Amino acid sequence: MDAILDSFLSLGLIESIDGNDERYAKIEQAAQKLAEYYREERDQLIPAILCGLNPNVSLDELAINKAKELLQNEWKAFLTAYTDEPVNLYRSIILEACSQVSEEDNNAAIMWLTACDVFPLLRCGKEEKVLRTFLQSLGRTAEQNAIVSAPDLSFSKEKTIKLDELPTPVVIKKDVDEDDLRERIGGAAGQTYINQDGQNVAGTKPNRYSPHQNPVHWAGDFAERMSEIIASEIAFVEEQSIANNKQMENLNSLKKSVEKSLNEQRLTLQRQQKAFLNFQRQEQTRLNVLWWAEALYSTSQKESYRSHPPKIAAVLMPYDLLEEIQIPSPASVVFTLAESVGKLPECSHDCNYSFYEILTEIRNKRSRLDPCWLETLTSRSDEKSSNIGGMVVRALVDENCDLNSLIEKSFIPQDWRCSLPELSRAIFRQEQAYRLVAEV
Repeated sequence: MDAILDSFLSLGLIESIDGNDERYAKIEQAAQKLAEYYREERDQLIPAILCGLNPNVSLDELAINKAKELLQNEWKAFLTAYTDEPVNLYRSIILEACSQVSEEDNNAAIMWLTACDVFPLLRCGKEEKVLRTFLQSLGRTAEQNAIVSAPDLSFSKEKTIKLDELPTPVVIKKDVDEDDLRERIGGAAGQTYINQDGQNVAGTKPNRYSPHQNPVHWAGDFAERMSEIIASEIAFVEEQSIANNKQMENLNSLKKSVEKSLNEQRLTLQRQQKAFLNFQRQEQTRLNVLWWAEALYSTSQKESYRSHPPKIAAVLMPYDLLEEIQIPSPASVVFTLAESVGKLPECSHDCNYSFYEILTEIRNKRSRLDPCWLETLTSRSDEKSSNIGGMVVRALVDENCDLNSLIEKSFIPQDWRCSLPELSRAIFRQEQAYRLVAEV
């Protein structure tokens, strides 16, 4: 889809640009910086998507202030171009940043699950079509990532591993000829020398001088002959060393070839194992969901959902179902939940209740729920902008909460009515989003 910034600009929601490419580039840069922030702080995606979609968002929201801060870093005097705070400009920056990170990890699922049930309540203006298209794209991405196709169990025939041939080693063998060395060194020392048999023999290439008569010349002749002898022996040792180094290079080449082949096999096996494991988990999820939907048994409360008041059961069921599956789940799971809730008395899809009435009954009858289970819930409601699931949790964990004030401070209309399957579906999706964020 088109960039959110471009869409907001074409709808006239971003003012004071007037075709100024430099200003537009600064806004784009702020959105990119905000996207980097969301990559580091994924938990901020939940309030961000809610603020970005909400046309009546408060300027006190953290997401709005972060967008404003980053825009000011790029465009120091941007406020001088506006008579009022440019809320739609902040929203467009937030949504553009959300769009930029939507293809990464489970970010699309986090944002889709957070916002899909809330969006119809926000009463957007001319940007509604653009935002709906954006949300639908998040939903498609989330669904594609959640569904695991059956792994290909037909194994392709791998090529035979053939390692590099080692060259025939060149072995330079030379025995030390002690007689030869004795003869050569003896010659370097003088005209004759006593050999190992005690005989006085002439040396090879004998020294031309006597050490007694011409000691200086003798030393020079001796040094010349001995240096030749030593140099020839060192050259032989060096030749052997070069041959050994070449053999080591060949062995290292073989080692790398073996490592490469083994690692390729290891990675292929790991990919196949991961694909099959993910498929098994998905099949187990489907089995668990079907079993749960048929049994209508609460594992957290150790009794049937039919033994609870309808509104309590509708709130309890999404939390129980989340314990039976891996997340993010395919869309079919949440609709199975809604159909299961609809099986209970007074939980028909056609039976709508006031949201205030639902919260009141949840708060008043919370004592029927296992206290240990209630302690596992965490209130995620924000005083400025509560999501549906967060407000339900608040009613469950805080028996003294002011429900009128809670609804008034949220973006949920005071007169909002919903069916219990709809409420259960919203809780299930939003709780998934919080859990996905907590996984990181």
